[in-house]
Amino acid sequence: MKRQNKNLRPDVNTRRADLLREKLLREISDYERQLAELKLVGNHVNFTMIQTYKELIAARQAMLKRLPVHY
Repeated sequence: MKRQNKNLRPDVNTRRADLLREKLLREISDYERQLAELKLVGNHVNFTMIQTYKELIAARQAMLKRLPVHY
């Protein structure tokens, strides 16, 4: 059973934060996999798509860091 952090406001819905955390982690994993596949494509390197995936990953990691921390 998870205990809420003493610094967490009582009105924060931790279940919704957990669901969002799971979704963000899945998306980060998917984008990292797609980025790796894109880099493996032999003779044609699409630098625009590589940069797009990097930005998508960074944005989701930033959102993940802003979620309330509890244990």
